[in-house]
Amino acid sequence: MLNDVSTSLEDIQEEFLKLVYKETILIGHSLENDLLALKVSHDLVIDTAVLYKHPRGGSYKTALRVLSRKFLSREIQDSCCGHDSIEDARATMELALLKFKNGPDFGSPKQFVRKKLLAVLSESGKTSSFIDDVSIVKRYASGTCHAFPVSSDDEALSRASKEVKNEKVHFVWTQFSEINSYFKNQVDDDEKFNARLAELIAFLTCQNKSSARKGIKCSVPSTLKEILTRTDSRIHKLYSHLPVNSMLIVFTGQGDTATIHRLRKMLTEESKTEICREKLIKVLEELQAQAEVGLCFVGIKH
Repeated sequence: MLNDVSTSLEDIQEEFLKLVYKETILIGHSLENDLLALKVSHDLVIDTAVLYKHPRGGSYKTALRVLSRKFLSREIQDSCCGHDSIEDARATMELALLKFKNGPDFGSPKQFVRKKLLAVLSESGKTSSFIDDVSIVKRYASGTCHAFPVSSDDEALSRASKEVKNEKVHFVWTQFSEINSYFKNQVDDDEKFNARLAELIAFLTCQNKSSARKGIKCSVPSTLKEILTRTDSRIHKLYSHLPVNSMLIVFTGQGDTATIHRLRKMLTEESKTEICREKLIKVLEELQAQAEVGLCFVGIKH
């Protein structure tokens, strides 16, 4: 069958690497088989065989044709001539998009469905208050909790300070988002974004020449220092309103995701820029690594 084929594995690998960059996200079904056949390693993979868990769990995987029939109402791989790679790719992409649209529990067997924290608290007989931006409240607040949409950190602090004093409420959630808004505004301003990007590249370049690399550490602008000071003050004020024996949990969440999203968009759309692609990828990798690291502080008020 392959007697007259002159294309080598190296030729295929070369063509593959012309299409797939280091930051490209591959979407497929049981992709490990394809990558092993190509003898290619790739880090950013979304595999529908993993996204859609098999009812038996473990290492079992549901066939693509079964997923297509169940969730897309479409029969595939029913030809006697073998698989149609385009048909398989389309089905896989549609299945992945369904998962993105409907959430991680979509299509999962009941034993794998994760419950929201507020729902778990409600089932345990605990009352919750959820204080956040209106879009987040709509997304996460359950019907059994007290939902309070707010439009600023000061408003969030004011409402949270009242709720923590309510003896009938066992759990209060709120978020101070001024820091996140600051990063978003920096990204939306081309001049500020380019200045930050240049600073990040400069730090990376300096660190590449040093044997002791400790990640990107840039100077903190005065505006950001003021925001951090205000955030610290709000946390102190909230703590002062807590009843004795209350637990306060403070966590940082993700890092500078706004810059990460813009860098990804630049690389995906191949936006015109004087900065070489390799440097952009390096900055993106460093920022992504930092964004994955968070801090959590837990304390009991005595």
